Amino acid sequence: METKKPMTGPYSQKRYRCDRCGLEQTHGSNHWGEIYPACRGCSGQNPLSPQAAMTCLEPMPEGYDRPMPWRMVKLGDIAEVKTR
Repeated sequence: METKKPMTGPYSQKRYRCDRCGLEQTHGSNHWGEIYPACRGCSGQNPLSPQAAMTCLEPMPEGYDRPMPWRMVKLGDIAEVKTR
C-alpha cells in the first residue's frame, strides 16, 4: 500500500512564473504547486480575469507531492442562475 506524500511544507518565498505573460515574481507559499495572485505584469490588462495561474519554478523537495491545480468555474456551473 502506497503512503500519501505531504503536499505542504514550511512557508517560504519561492520564484513563480505567470502562465499568461511569463513575468517571474517572488511569492510566499507552503507548497510547490500553482498559486493564483493578481500578476503585476498582466492583471491590469485583463480586468475581467485578473488572476492567472503562476507556476512554481523552485525544485520540489524529495518526499513531497504537488497539489492539483484549481479548476476555474463560473457561477452557472455550480448554481442555477434565475432571471426575473
